[in-house]
Amino acid sequence: MNKDLELNKAKQYIRDLTGGSLLIEESRLVAETLLQALSEPEWNRLFIEENILKKKSQHTSIRYARAIRRRLEPLGKAFIEAVIHEPESSYKQLLMLSLMIHTPVLPDFMQHVVAETKRIYRSNLAPDAWESFLLDRSRILPGLNDLSESTLKKSGNNVIRALVEADYLDNNKNRRLQPVYLLPETRIWLQKLNREDLEPVMECTL
Repeated sequence: MNKDLELNKAKQYIRDLTGGSLLIEESRLVAETLLQALSEPEWNRLFIEENILKKKSQHTSIRYARAIRRRLEPLGKAFIEAVIHEPESSYKQLLMLSLMIHTPVLPDFMQHVVAETKRIYRSNLAPDAWESFLLDRSRILPGLNDLSESTLKKSGNNVIRALVEADYLDNNKNRRLQPVYLLPETRIWLQKLNREDLEPVMECTL
């Protein structure tokens, strides 16, 4: 297969993971701006000039805003409204769902690593879980080998961070598995988005 095509497939596989993990603190604010139907100059003014996310650099602010926008916008106005109004527990699950839909590597990692670790009764993810996973996936997606080491490392860090933020792991260091139970609101959205295939993945029951 064409090398450029392989590289593009790899980029789509880890899409936007370098943009951040769940971005819990920032996502509600970005969601609110999405409902305002702002022009691109107005959007940039909010996140670059006014820096409404209160980040140390304009670059970080717009990177987070764009990552969140790419994850939420395709899921529609009703989903964005739910993100704004849900309580903390279901809010985090909806953010996790949006990231899983947008970035295919996350549900793959949850299925082949997190659920598998649980299945064989290990209590913690291995320290090299991400690296071993990438090595295995690169046999199917050789373009992963052409991505920079820094991109892959940052993507892995954000995968682990997202799992911690969504309560699948206790912390970044120990990586102890924790049970996650889908809330009724999350199940409803899985049905609405026709992504009920992600239910066992989110519950790590494969």
